[in-house]
Amino acid sequence: MKKLFLTVLAAGMTTAAFCQKTFILSHQDKKGFFAVSAGASLPVGKFASCSPTDGQACMAGQGFAFNASAGYRVAGPVGLMIRGEQHRNTVNTSAMLDALYRNDTDVWTAKADNWSVLTVAAGPYISVPMGRFSVDARLLAGRALAVLPNTSMAGNFGTTEMSVKTTGSQSTALSLGGGLTMRYRLGRSIALNLNADYSRADFTFNNLTSTATNGSIRSESSTFSSNRVVSIVSVSAGVTVLFGDKYRPF
Repeated sequence: MKKLFLTVLAAGMTTAAFCQKTFILSHQDKKGFFAVSAGASLPVGKFASCSPTDGQACMAGQGFAFNASAGYRVAGPVGLMIRGEQHRNTVNTSAMLDALYRNDTDVWTAKADNWSVLTVAAGPYISVPMGRFSVDARLLAGRALAVLPNTSMAGNFGTTEMSVKTTGSQSTALSLGGGLTMRYRLGRSIALNLNADYSRADFTFNNLTSTATNGSIRSESSTFSSNRVVSIVSVSAGVTVLFGDKYRPF
């Protein structure tokens, strides 16, 4: 009985020591992080506009966002970080048809590729720890690559079959944005994160063409350019790997 008691006591002390160590390490300040997240891409402003009278309306719908980031605190709560994010957004084809004048008896359909926006940005961030929780705020600047989607509409005006196709293009521009991250530590080096970010870039898409078919007659426009403002809010969640403290940088 005495031997059993000592065994149980030793096991209890070992478990308590392990839990204490885990608790201490889970609260130990970490200077750096790697994070990956995925979530929703929400267009705002002219990027979401479906107004038929707005020449810069992008008619973008909700989509998917994936991002990866890394950062390291260099002076107290202030650090530097780099962040990449990919957005895929649908095009509101119903709004495309609303912009087309047609009779009630005419039947038209519309098709479009997806918007694609890739941003890579860097800048300062501030991290505020609150026990197992922490909040990061960031301001970022970088480059964005956007792909204007191909679109097409086909239908009839009375007995005449018609179609209109517009080619897409890609463009790069300066990207500005910022965001917030709420992080919850699960243990020594792993945390869950919830992010909200905003980014904006002004693009000029060149070498666009539009082709119209009216029965057997086909006409193609000369190349033209189009200015589009792409502004997006993303809400995402993911996993963070923490590293670096005052004793061990990694």
